[in-house]
Amino acid sequence: MVRLARAAFVLAASAGLAALAVPSCVVSSITVGADCPIDDDGNLLIPRECCICPSPEACPQGFPKDVTIPDYCRPDCPEGIPYECCPCPTPVWCSRGVPPDEWDFPDYCDQFDGGTDAGSDGSMSSLCTGGSCVSPGPASWKGPMSFWQGWGIEAPLCPEDAPILAFEGWTAPPPPSCGTCECDAPEGTCKLPETWVVDSQACPGGGVKTNFDPPTNWDGTCNGDKSILGDKLCGGVPCVRSITISPPVIEELPCQAHHIGDPEPKVPKARNGGPEITLGRVCTSESALPNCIEAEGKVCVPKPPSFSSCLYREGDHVCPEGWGKKTLLYGYVDDKRTCAECECGEPSGGTCSVKFRLFSDTACTVVEEDSNISTGMIPPCKDLMSGTQLSSKSAAILEYTKGACTPSGGNAEGDLVLLEPVTVCCSAPVT
Repeated sequence: MVRLARAAFVLAASAGLAALAVPSCVVSSITVGADCPIDDDGNLLIPRECCICPSPEACPQGFPKDVTIPDYCRPDCPEGIPYECCPCPTPVWCSRGVPPDEWDFPDYCDQFDGGTDAGSDGSMSSLCTGGSCVSPGPASWKGPMSFWQGWGIEAPLCPEDAPILAFEGWTAPPPPSCGTCECDAPEGTCKLPETWVVDSQACPGGGVKTNFDPPTNWDGTCNGDKSILGDKLCGGVPCVRSITISPPVIEELPCQAHHIGDPEPKVPKARNGGPEITLGRVCTSESALPNCIEAEGKVCVPKPPSFSSCLYREGDHVCPEGWGKKTLLYGYVDDKRTCAECECGEPSGGTCSVKFRLFSDTACTVVEEDSNISTGMIPPCKDLMSGTQLSSKSAAILEYTKGACTPSGGNAEGDLVLLEPVTVCCSAPVT
């Protein structure tokens, strides 16, 4: 911790320097150069020859002008500026980058850039130690000020040099990451032909019809139900001349929907129901910013770690020239967007092909007809020799391809409300 010495003693200059004498010059009640920095134990934090007036009593008539100050005592003083007109000759004098409150400039310091500020705001000039020199913004903008941006849980308080919170807001949240909807292939079966109609006339039929259907839930193995003898007559002619068989039928359950990729992220909520978003804080001070000694026309903005020097203005605006790092914040964010549920349409597009056989014996060994039939076909009619005996039949699935379902949903839905916009423009990115 640095304190300022108030001991009533006079230090002699180092070898090669004239010994200090009490000069005959008038000084104000607060002596320029007084109160040299010391630590808690009373030890000087600068060389003894650099502490010319350790107390007002040591230089009661002002700063001794016949004393030469070594250059190493004033590394931060611009060339050509007298020592007494440089309030921050080294960092230990001005730990916050600004002069001590008790520093009093002699009148003649006005002629130097290091003296009182020549600007209209009446603020003094300063070496911008621990801050950044930036150009004042246009009249329609506020600042420059110190700006921090990051996650709300990491937000620091406004720094000591800019303790007033001028504005606090949040960035616009992105849409929820919903992923993409997909439908699994449906679970289903291909059902064998269920309707077998024998006709006494050639295709397309028109005569007496005889039922030759297999049993319910038939598995396609050899079946001799409802056999028709070759000499059986229907309307005076053999009952068997042609046969019409229905195509197989696909029966499938609804598809199951799910996400591809990441669904809506389970992240902490910042405020008003919105997803985690970054916070921005604009900090300022009641004191006017000092002009930078080392950069004419610029002011010194405090810049603690992770802060930037920025302007701000209510509304959404284009940044002024030279202030190109734009951040748009909102004083009110209400994000009620969610991911819609994934859904699937009815299964479609499945295919199934079946081979059926007709036999004249009950053991399914003597084939009378052998043909294929597929889903989607018009029930085919097959001509047979008049009087063919139909004693048994069989059927087998050759190929079954499942259908597919069209996915829907998964999109972001709901309202996003953003109010009280403020534009922050920084001279450099936030780090």
